Amino acid sequence: MELPATMSSGGGQRGGTWDKTISHFLPASTVTAEEADRYYLRVHTRFARHFLREKSQVISYHINQATAEYDLLGGWERRPQAFRYVVLRYLPGRGLDYTDDLRETVVADHRLFLRELRPFRVREEVLLDRLTGQTALEKYLFEFDRADGVDVAAAREHLDGCLAVLAEEASSAFGIRQILVNHVIGEQATAPVDEPGQRPLPRILPSTSCQAFLELYFDQREWAEEFFARPVVRAVLQDRFWAAAHGYRVEEQCGLDRR
Repeated sequence: MELPATMSSGGGQRGGTWDKTISHFLPASTVTAEEADRYYLRVHTRFARHFLREKSQVISYHINQATAEYDLLGGWERRPQAFRYVVLRYLPGRGLDYTDDLRETVVADHRLFLRELRPFRVREEVLLDRLTGQTALEKYLFEFDRADGVDVAAAREHLDGCLAVLAEEASSAFGIRQILVNHVIGEQATAPVDEPGQRPLPRILPSTSCQAFLELYFDQREWAEEFFARPVVRAVLQDRFWAAAHGYRVEEQCGLDRR
């Protein structure tokens, strides 16, 4: 679970305004991925849900497991490089307000199942919103990293052009419900304990190569597969402008949602 530094990100959708973080991590090398995930689901996330329920400044808490990775043909036949993502929303300017004891408890728990935690502050932008009364959706998550020497403004300009194309394609797509663009405004520093990235620190790194995350929601997997196989969509999501552009089918679970 992320321990965020205080940093306002703005953003919002459907009448809401909040700060938002997206974090990802890998399983600790001392356990198998299956063991790490079992502990994460049975202990850590249960602890997190009960703790966060008492924090009125926490608007939502979702966890995502990467189950497949976008491939060269626009399908999902690759084994995912990513493991788990965590998405949190807060009232503007707020964090989790950990006590020192609770902070150390969480860090000790991290040692049991995760490494290379990378928390990002993001500004959420709604590219498409057709949500009405749905209660079950298929989710996909993409992340984009800048190449060395490409500044944030140039990358943002390029991303905006890509998003315009994606929005145009989505306007004629069946079964797509929502696209959220999460512009990275900072990466939180971490420190090693047994392995890298097990202790989040209360400060933001001077820079990060991560530019943005996309969250896409569909009614059904086959409608998503139709969309992602379109040549124009593939060109946008596999654009060689980026140093890294990875997409994942994810299974999302809701811990709490006060929106």
